[in-house]
Amino acid sequence: MKITFFKKQNLLFCIVMLYSFFLNNLSAQPELTFTSVAAGLELPLNMKSANDSTGRLFIVEQTGKIKILKDGQVQPKPFLDIANLVAVGEYKGLWSVAFPPDFKRTRAFFVYYYDKANNTILARYQVSKTNPDSVILNSRVEVLSLKDTVTTFSHLGEMQFGRDGNLYLTVSDGSFLNRTVRAAQDSTTLFGKMLRINVRNGITAPYYTIPPDNPFAGSTTVKREIFMMGLRNAWRWSFDKQTMNIWIADDGGEQWDEINFVPRNQVGFKNFGWPCYEGSVTFVQQGCADSAGYTFPVFENPPDSNGEQAIIGGFVYRGKNYPMLRGYYICSDYIQNKAWKIRTAAGGTFNIFEQLNIPPAITSYAEDEAGELYATSAEGIIYRVGAALPVAKE
Repeated sequence: MKITFFKKQNLLFCIVMLYSFFLNNLSAQPELTFTSVAAGLELPLNMKSANDSTGRLFIVEQTGKIKILKDGQVQPKPFLDIANLVAVGEYKGLWSVAFPPDFKRTRAFFVYYYDKANNTILARYQVSKTNPDSVILNSRVEVLSLKDTVTTFSHLGEMQFGRDGNLYLTVSDGSFLNRTVRAAQDSTTLFGKMLRINVRNGITAPYYTIPPDNPFAGSTTVKREIFMMGLRNAWRWSFDKQTMNIWIADDGGEQWDEINFVPRNQVGFKNFGWPCYEGSVTFVQQGCADSAGYTFPVFENPPDSNGEQAIIGGFVYRGKNYPMLRGYYICSDYIQNKAWKIRTAAGGTFNIFEQLNIPPAITSYAEDEAGELYATSAEGIIYRVGAALPVAKE
């Protein structure tokens, strides 16, 4: 049965936006290209490199399997199959995989999924010593389990390891279309946040510790795992591997999806405003602080003519194959089939270039060891993302 992912109804409206940046025309800009490198996958939602010098890419299928793309071929045997643990539905499934910087030595990696008991799970597994393409199933350790008693909607997100060796993961707030859910502004819950935890040497429960420089590391009243807050559904986010700036794509509730940017020298606690603000527009103001207390997006995208949108965050291109693309952050919309290239500019502004008619149903982007980019599609396709100069019109 085909599972439609990320479809969302929004109210149709028209607002004139005032940006601190300008929207540019594509005429002098390279166009993104999407070249199919693999097909026949089952709802691929995420793909990661282990950065272990093997060149392998690990494809996460929503239905509970992780497959390996090696030497241009999807290997027939899954790297990991936990379909028996994973709940599957439009907003349920296996979300993400992450490999720590010391993976080559420890053989440990992490998966993030929604289970059949309606829990959001972070689990650790270990790879076989004798077969690097196979996982020891009984090595599973449950690092984190989150149960929501306020809303029954699933919680999803993305995880990445920082250069500091800590694991950063986003957890959606579970609000769906419920305006009364304020978890993202509640520091006593982990929902609607970016978390930062130390998962090294987790031999005994709770299998992680709190980094001493976390914003609330010394608190007895606030969840100490919290690194940033005010996020609705930061489904895909990434570090710029060169600068370590953070780019966060946050899927809005009714009208505005957004891209948030945190420069390396400002990485630390941030409140992105949800649900007090959706993008830069006020949403539910009761109990909210002055606007000066929030970090606002650098880009916002409204619904299409059907009232729909779903932003998909990508990466800053740092590869060598497409010099014209270097330094651009790439993101797109799952429903609207649009992509954007975003680049920092002078004075804290951003140059933004829009491209129409990209392949449909892009669910995620990936970065290989060399900094080359890929995209996964819910249609079962893996694309290599490149760039080419547009063909001049006669």
